[in-house]
Amino acid sequence: MKKALIYDPYMDTLGGGERYVLTFALGLIKSGYSVDFAWPSQVVLAAAEKRFGLDLSQIKVSEEAFIQCHQKTNYNDRQRFTKEFDLIFWVSDGSIPFLFSKNNLIHFQVPFKKIGGGAIITNLKTVFVNKFVYNSEFTRKVIEKNLQKEKGFTLYPPIDVESFCPEKKENIILSVARFDSPSHSKRQDVLIEAFRELSETAKGYQLILAGGLVGDSLLMNKLKKLADGLDIMFVTNPEFNELKKLYGKAKFFWHAAGYEINEDTNPEKVEHFGMATVEAMSSGCVPIVISKGGQKEIVTPQSGVLCDTPVEIAKATGRLIGEPSAWTKMSNAATQRSKMFSISEFNKKLSTLLRP
Repeated sequence: MKKALIYDPYMDTLGGGERYVLTFALGLIKSGYSVDFAWPSQVVLAAAEKRFGLDLSQIKVSEEAFIQCHQKTNYNDRQRFTKEFDLIFWVSDGSIPFLFSKNNLIHFQVPFKKIGGGAIITNLKTVFVNKFVYNSEFTRKVIEKNLQKEKGFTLYPPIDVESFCPEKKENIILSVARFDSPSHSKRQDVLIEAFRELSETAKGYQLILAGGLVGDSLLMNKLKKLADGLDIMFVTNPEFNELKKLYGKAKFFWHAAGYEINEDTNPEKVEHFGMATVEAMSSGCVPIVISKGGQKEIVTPQSGVLCDTPVEIAKATGRLIGEPSAWTKMSNAATQRSKMFSISEFNKKLSTLLRP
């Protein structure tokens, strides 16, 4: 059996990127690989199973591999360790490591403007890289200013669209995003502003802000103060099944990451793809999102609305509330569009990536 190693330094954040990596691991197992996951404790996989609804029982956690990957090791030690594997899938932190497996894949989830390590040493490391794997064309476009284009491969995040389904829709607007995102602000404050604007003309709707939160947060207290007097509910650290129910009931999906950010000068601060947007669409939610980053690759004019300001978000939502037939048509188109990012499509492209 072929042997694969996966390293993701951000696994304990359990965000959308980590679901991507774990689904990639499951795809490798399906393709005949055994998978070692470089991490110091099995606990993180148990938490991931609960958060993402994935069966990770066939993935082996390796503390030894974590030590080898996480700490700086000399060239010879890294060569001896990594050459034992048939494939390595390495999530980049903005730098490129020396890897010596038969198939070295460096994955970029963040559109870093610069690649760390210096041009000469980086060029040397890329000699050993088979493919740079990007989570969106947006990420790819930014990073390929510094790396070889011929080694680029875009593999959109896998969304289990088949597990989502519309329920009886209620007058709910939903946003799903980490409250304490380590990479870029999700701007729930902007959505509260948009909802205040909408509430002046459209009555009877509730905004639900759901997402991960580690510990106490000054940001959360600030958001709750901003939401005072509005029908807004906060849902922290929801389990996957709870999220699916929220998606199923909501009519609209809002997202504001990237608002007021210049995506050319600060690409890492906008939405790199938008997995939650696809999940919402697969549940029949109409996405109304800030037009930045990877969101523009997901939402088409038929399947949702791209906006530049919270006022535009409120107006677009109000217009569709007033035109139920238009909402129904767009909801159906959103569900259909989401299938472009399904796990089956992911696995098809993964098979292409693994092909010699």
